[in-house]
Amino acid sequence: MFFTPRLLLPAILLSAHGATGQWTPAANAVKLPDSLIFTSTGITNASLVWHPVKARYYSLRPGNAAFPLETWVAGSSTSVCTATAGVDSRGLWYNPATNAIERNCFGTLGWATLGIDAASCATGAFTTIFSGQLQATTQSVAAFDPVQNEVLTYAAATTSVEFRSRATGAVVQTMLLTGTTFTTVNTQSIIWTGQAGYEIGLLDYVTKRVLLFSRASGAFTGQSQLPASAATHSQFRFCYTNNRVWLFTATTRKWNAYCIWNQGCPITVLPVELIAFHGECNGSTPALRWSTASERNSSHFAVQRSTGAHDWEDVGEVPAAGDSQALIHYYWDDLQPRNAPTVFYRLRQVDLDGTSEVYDALALQCNNAQAELLAYPNPATDRVWLQLPTGTEEHSIDVLDMWGCNQYTRRSSSSDAIDPIDLSGLGRGAYVLLVRSAQGAVLGRAVVTKQ
Repeated sequence: MFFTPRLLLPAILLSAHGATGQWTPAANAVKLPDSLIFTSTGITNASLVWHPVKARYYSLRPGNAAFPLETWVAGSSTSVCTATAGVDSRGLWYNPATNAIERNCFGTLGWATLGIDAASCATGAFTTIFSGQLQATTQSVAAFDPVQNEVLTYAAATTSVEFRSRATGAVVQTMLLTGTTFTTVNTQSIIWTGQAGYEIGLLDYVTKRVLLFSRASGAFTGQSQLPASAATHSQFRFCYTNNRVWLFTATTRKWNAYCIWNQGCPITVLPVELIAFHGECNGSTPALRWSTASERNSSHFAVQRSTGAHDWEDVGEVPAAGDSQALIHYYWDDLQPRNAPTVFYRLRQVDLDGTSEVYDALALQCNNAQAELLAYPNPATDRVWLQLPTGTEEHSIDVLDMWGCNQYTRRSSSSDAIDPIDLSGLGRGAYVLLVRSAQGAVLGRAVVTKQ
């Protein structure tokens, strides 16, 4: 099982107020590598927030107290914790005065805190801050101005913004937005950027533009054009946190990040550049292999295991190189594997200063027997013939080198018992041929040597 690693994993730099200096809007927004994918299914809409102290993203599905609430570590698209919302929520924001995540809720449910446990995972626990309809409409997705300590929501019917005091819940001001067309603007979501003159933001979901307005006057002051591929929507699915605009795609259950500023969104590259991570089954023994292209101040890799991809345990530790600009390969075998149909593994890379990064997980099914297939001639020169498992029809064959890197994939709908594999473009050495069903399940494998 393989995943395609990001060559540069971004960790965001920001101040407690979510802004770093004065920026101006870029004419064209840039899609960033940041992405967050829900483990839970059926996520039609979502809200998102970043906690700068705990260095975690939290996102939930609005609409019901029992809907999913998940947690992500920066740099990883796979959530690390899953819970339920606890209360029917809409907008999420970080309050630096309380060092807490807060939220506005549906209708008259008011504002509430978001529970976070000792492991920095979001929970369904909450405390009501104020009750009542403290927003422009029952469905409003609120944003937060930490400097003025105000919660703001958008009223599409009047193209106005309602500001309420976080201290009392009372309306401070209702401001009319002017200077552009609002007919195709997302009706529920509003963002607060903190950038002077461009503090307020709305999403034109048809033209795919982020519209920016002045807090002082409500006038339209600038815009940033999103890429044509950006997924926009008429309600929800639009947030701003960690200095990024985030758009949610329901079909893939994924948040994608965009930089809308000329100055760029500040990022730093994490110390380890992971270029491959894969696992295979040596009989019933799960075997993990990974490679790094460079390392800086790296201490070790902690191997974590789970049978449900939710609760993880540390099961192994492999020392890292410390500092390196060369390709390094790592190995770890699970000599005491869990007896489960599918077992998930992931790596937590730890730096010398104790900071860490969690990489995407992979799944292994080592309790499911994989047929050892006949390949001939072996050793081979330019071509090898592979004996397929009985009854194989539509299938694919992955040709992997001994580091687990996929050299190429051959797809076929033939039901022939013998499948020729071209090795002419490969260098000398050993290769693994994996036969997969149309659904991706491994049907059998063979190891061949190219002369």
